Amino acid sequence: MVSTAPIAVPGFRFAGLPVGIKASGDPDLALLVADGLVPCAGVFTTNRIVAAPVTLSRDVLLRGGNTVRAVVVNSGNANACTGERGEADARATAAAVAAALGCQDDAVLVCSTGVIGAPLPMEPLEKGVAAAAEALDGDGLAAFARAIMTTDTRPKTRSLEVSIGARTYRVAGAAKGAGMIHPNMATMLGFVVTDAPVDPLDLDALWHRVCHRTFNAITIDGDTSTNDTALVFAGPGDPLKGDDLNALSDAIEAVAGELARDIVRDAEGGTKTVALTVAGAASHADAAAAAEAVALSPLVKTALHGEDPNWGRIIAAVGRSGAAFDPDALSLTIGPVVIYHGRWMGPGAEQRAHQVMKRAEYSIRLELGKGSASRTIHTCDFGPDYVRINADYRS
Repeated sequence: MVSTAPIAVPGFRFAGLPVGIKASGDPDLALLVADGLVPCAGVFTTNRIVAAPVTLSRDVLLRGGNTVRAVVVNSGNANACTGERGEADARATAAAVAAALGCQDDAVLVCSTGVIGAPLPMEPLEKGVAAAAEALDGDGLAAFARAIMTTDTRPKTRSLEVSIGARTYRVAGAAKGAGMIHPNMATMLGFVVTDAPVDPLDLDALWHRVCHRTFNAITIDGDTSTNDTALVFAGPGDPLKGDDLNALSDAIEAVAGELARDIVRDAEGGTKTVALTVAGAASHADAAAAAEAVALSPLVKTALHGEDPNWGRIIAAVGRSGAAFDPDALSLTIGPVVIYHGRWMGPGAEQRAHQVMKRAEYSIRLELGKGSASRTIHTCDFGPDYVRINADYRS
């Protein structure tokens, strides 16, 4: 079972501390370090505006055959749209970590998150790297998770143990994100580590599959950022194969899935977390299109906030999604309550659905009646605090 409590993963150490990047004085520098070079895979933003640390990290993984030693993360500053200086600052950050660890620069990945367009304050950052290296601890995941936060209200960690063959392996992770969240990566950072040995190419394929079903299956507001990064690190040794690798993949997906849902649970101004499933679609593309149309609709999201089973808004969003469906077969279920099946099911159904929508978490299911493809996206409501947080973000 996936736990919210962080656990130590053999071969990995973590640190998180304040170094003066954030004016608030909150923790703003995090470090994840393996004992040696280990397999690593990454999924990054699809935004055409790409921050310097993303460019650096993608290049490191490509040149290094998906093996690295560490990742350094700063919060409070995205180092995005900062030109040649930003690229130099990302390289200098990696170099500072490499010097502190005694490894090569190209064994270090860099992540940044925060305000776009401002140059990194390099003096406190570089001094902080040395302090973070001194603070590394196998039990430091909680501190790491706190240091990567921006508008998050709480740190997000998940972990589990999995028995594979005669061995028990550990999987643990941390993530940040509360706004600018949408499939195709979002304003989020995610990190998962395991001591299980995996071939780098297998890990890359595994991680892309996992991210499709977890970090790329959440939406808060439809925006994607310049810095989005999700990384997974595995242990050294004879790599798992076949059923053993599949079992590990399931464990990694379980941890990543809960981290992804934790992001939605912590949505800026959000009060509801909704698992929205579109089933019976003619294709996966249709299922995804319909799910995203509903999950992103401001009218639907405000109805979720008001606990209003406004089925008309939901089916209208499906109707404009471009997905093929049979209007006479279209059905809508909120929790266990069928509220529409080719027609409105009456006020009694709305009253029961309203009771479901008072919960903090529930499900909505749409059946399109055209095939067997499906897609589940986790979304949330829009409340007035979303506007307040984002209106005041820089001021």
